[in-house]
Amino acid sequence: MVVASFLVEYLRVSWVQGAAWFEETLVDMDPAINAMMWQNAGRSGIDQWNFVMSPENASQDPTGKFTLRYVPELAGLPTKHLHRPWTAPAAALAKAGVALGETYPLRVVDLAAERALSTAAVLAMRARHPRRNDAGGYDVVELPGGATTRVFTKREYRLPADDDAGRKRATPAKKGRVAKRRR
Repeated sequence: MVVASFLVEYLRVSWVQGAAWFEETLVDMDPAINAMMWQNAGRSGIDQWNFVMSPENASQDPTGKFTLRYVPELAGLPTKHLHRPWTAPAAALAKAGVALGETYPLRVVDLAAERALSTAAVLAMRARHPRRNDAGGYDVVELPGGATTRVFTKREYRLPADDDAGRKRATPAKKGRVAKRRR
């Protein structure tokens, strides 16, 4: 999930490329789970992740044990700086023998800026397809037989209720019910 979030949210790599690479390289890959999880990471599945897996927040490695196993050059840094060594004071970096850009690479991207661009791209795509959004901004999925249903959509990806372009939105389905498609 961390890899998927980083590629999709911050590098804006298509989830299709990530899914293909995992399919080719994972020894325990399951085709259905792989496709579903990558679609969700790519904001095209019907169960979008309602969180962001940030490589900086250490939520998956609070003690730093995993990081230190694979990035031993950071062993001298205090734990609070292991996941974001560029935030460490110069004295702490020097004491640990870490030279950013030399013994440890510089950051690939500015996470906040790249995530903002990613979110804007998702909103722009959704705005191009207003009939796939209900009045509350939720995704509308067409079901067999022409009916529709709304599915979970992260708040940050919901379009505003008013559509300045005057485009029609889908009729919202009542909770637990399926709405008939409007023509």
